[in-house]
Amino acid sequence: MNSGGFQPLDWVVFILYLVAIFLVGSWFLRRQTSTSEFFTAGKRMHWLPVAISVVVSVLSGISFIGHPARAFRYDSAMIAWPIAAVIVTPIAIYVLLPFYRRLNVVTAYQYLEKRFNVNVRLLASALFIAKRLAWMALVALAPSLVLSTVTNLRVEYCILIIGLVATVYTGLGGMSAVIWTDVVQFVVLITGQVLVVCFIASRLDGGFVEIWQVGYADHKAWTSLAFSFSDLTFWTMLIAGTALLLSDIGADQLTVQRLMTTPDEKAARKSLIFNAVFKLPSIVIMLAMGVALWVFYKSFPELLGLAEKDYDKIVPYFVVTQLPPGVSGLVIAAIFAAAMSSFDSGLNCIVTSFTVDWYERLYKPAQSDQRYLRLAKTLTFALGASVTVLAILIYRTGVKSIIDKSNTYLGFFGGALLGIFLLGAFTRRAKSLPTVLGAITSVAVVMLIEIVNQAREARGESRVLHPYMYCIVSCAITMLIGYFGSLVGPELPFEKVRHYTIARKSS
Repeated sequence: MNSGGFQPLDWVVFILYLVAIFLVGSWFLRRQTSTSEFFTAGKRMHWLPVAISVVVSVLSGISFIGHPARAFRYDSAMIAWPIAAVIVTPIAIYVLLPFYRRLNVVTAYQYLEKRFNVNVRLLASALFIAKRLAWMALVALAPSLVLSTVTNLRVEYCILIIGLVATVYTGLGGMSAVIWTDVVQFVVLITGQVLVVCFIASRLDGGFVEIWQVGYADHKAWTSLAFSFSDLTFWTMLIAGTALLLSDIGADQLTVQRLMTTPDEKAARKSLIFNAVFKLPSIVIMLAMGVALWVFYKSFPELLGLAEKDYDKIVPYFVVTQLPPGVSGLVIAAIFAAAMSSFDSGLNCIVTSFTVDWYERLYKPAQSDQRYLRLAKTLTFALGASVTVLAILIYRTGVKSIIDKSNTYLGFFGGALLGIFLLGAFTRRAKSLPTVLGAITSVAVVMLIEIVNQAREARGESRVLHPYMYCIVSCAITMLIGYFGSLVGPELPFEKVRHYTIARKSS
């Protein structure tokens, strides 16, 4: 048992991890001679590291802390998430992936200019940037709460550590650094999760069997099969998860850019299959952590020194008070691994979108590749600093549930993005102006719903709609206004000829 706080051996393990990640990321500095290298790793990445990068960038520090905390507090409704991945993957493989590869785009939003016009492209790019900026800030905040708990450093200083390390190696090594550091962090992440569950099982008389039996009896190892718009159940999560994952894979630069780093469509397809297959054990291990923690503290209630309002910190609290020195350092490193894998991914993809969709398209279309490369590196450092400040501001406003807040922000913008892409790819009637109006309206509506939800929660009342459902509502509003508005609206002179759809892919 740990006597409390980080021991010298913990610090050694943790610092060695940070140094190793920095060295791996900076190793690729010498390769960064073009924007193709910086943005898509020269399109020569093997499918396996790409697949691992996709998995670990989504399973962030938010997931490492938030999923076990949710299972500890409530139940295991998140088990529906990997099932949603199985549903979405065939659509991505047989419909979306061939489409993107054939168009040979750097960003997902270049397609929208071909299908609609430059205004829709810029709107979608702006939605993506807004979506991932807030997400990245929470990604930096989640492990900072951990480090603050175990070291007594201020949370703001911990956020600075994450932002600095991830920003520097991403700016130096580009997409190659992002993918290969993700591979290292993937190994550390899985090791840390398994260690926690195994250690708890070793402390219980019944071991793994007791974890399952008690967790199931207390409704922690399973979830309700009822459907509810305001609560998170299995079916709610399955429907919402399908929409969120479809948005991530089909309309989010974070995933599309990785799929474009492989040399051909076959390799990208393998990456998607691996991503879907591995989501199940990844989520199961995280939920098992939460269930195991519940059973542990039920067996040893005198060891639980957290108030209910602080249950989001249950993972770091257990790590610092129960795990032996060295092991706790490795688990904290695992949480940081999850966080930095998401932070670096967001940095590179946002910079790519801004450089290609905004700067290159609008301001300096005739500049040399080296100028764009210098701009991308400069933006990486500037954006890293900005997101770090944003994370500090979000922390000071107070966050009740990190995992819910993350999916709230993703739903605000992810649903509108998905709606735009579905209108463009699957309908030939959709026009640019109604599509833009639909997307803007959808974001405004879900933000209004969030305000109502917060007001009702402050009064002790139930929410009108769970944040996980925002993506579906936003997507539906975008598509309804975009499609039916196109039927009744006039044909404007700047409308594109609408040939770039899934059914007819070239003009």
